[in-house]
Amino acid sequence: MEAGYSATVLVNLAARGVGEAFPAERIRAFLERQGVETRLEFPDSPAEMTRAASRAASRADRLLFVVGGDGTLRVAAEGIERSETALAALPRGTVNVWARETGIPRGLRAALDTHLAGRVVPMDLGVANGHRFLLMAGIGFDAAVTRDVSSALKRRIGDLAYVVQGARMLPAARGQVLRWSEGEAVHEERVTVMVLSNTRLYGGKARFSPGAFADDGLLDMVALAPRGPGAALRVSARLLLGRLQGDSAVRTALLPELLVDTPGLPVQIDGDYVGITPMRFGLKPGGLLVSIPAGPLPPILSGP
Repeated sequence: MEAGYSATVLVNLAARGVGEAFPAERIRAFLERQGVETRLEFPDSPAEMTRAASRAASRADRLLFVVGGDGTLRVAAEGIERSETALAALPRGTVNVWARETGIPRGLRAALDTHLAGRVVPMDLGVANGHRFLLMAGIGFDAAVTRDVSSALKRRIGDLAYVVQGARMLPAARGQVLRWSEGEAVHEERVTVMVLSNTRLYGGKARFSPGAFADDGLLDMVALAPRGPGAALRVSARLLLGRLQGDSAVRTALLPELLVDTPGLPVQIDGDYVGITPMRFGLKPGGLLVSIPAGPLPPILSGP
C-alpha cells in the first residue's frame, strides 16, 4: 500500500500477551515514519472497542490495526462493517485463528510490514442475532466449554485451556435435540455440536469445514449426531483428520441463513460465549474489508 493515509491502532490491554508494557507508542512512531498518520486507542470494554472502530471508520481511516485475539477482531469488525476501513490484525490473543488462516505473522514488526505491503480484500461477515463473527459459530457442547473455561487458565496456557475444560465436561456431555430450519425446510435431531463456518480452521487445530470460503456468501453447516460411544470416537477421529464429510453421523449443508429455534442451547462465536438459542445465523456478503499479505489469496478467500 502507498503511504499518505490515516490509521488507528486499537490495543486490547486485557488480551493474552499484551498488558501495560505493550509498546504501543513504538508502533505509532513506526507507522508515522512510514507516512501513516496514526491514532492510538486503548478501549477498556468490548462495547468501547466497537465504538472506537466506528470512529476510525467515520474518519475514513485506511486501516484499523487491532492488537488482540479473534474475539477482539470480532468486536472491532462490528464498528467498521460496510465501511472503507480495513481490519488489520496484529495477533496477540489466545489462538489467533484469523492470522493463521490468512498468513499474518505473529511478530509485531513482521505483521506491521505485512499490512503496509499487503492488500485489502472484502470478505463475508457472519451475523448471529446482531452479533458479528469472522470465523464460525458453535451451538452445543463447544459453546458450553467456551462459556465455562476460566479466563485465568486461558492466560496461563492459551488454547490448551479449552482442551482441559472440554475434558472436564466430556463425561457429562450428552447430545441434545436441536431443531433448525433453512428456508422452508425444518430439521430436528439429537446433536452434540453444530458449527457454522465462514472459515476453515476451528480452534487452531480441527477443521469442521476444510472446503469453506469466507467470500462465497454461504455458511458451511456441520452437525455431529453420533449414536453411542463408538460412533462418537469415530467422529472425533475423523474430525481430527479433517475427514468428517461422508460419515453417517455427520450432517452438512451450505446455506446463506439458518435459524436454530430450540430454546436454551449455548452459543459461541469466534471463541466468545454470546448467549443461548433461539438464534438466527446468516452473513453479510462482502461486508468487511480485511488487510492480508500481498501475493496469492489465501485459500479461504479464493471462493467462486
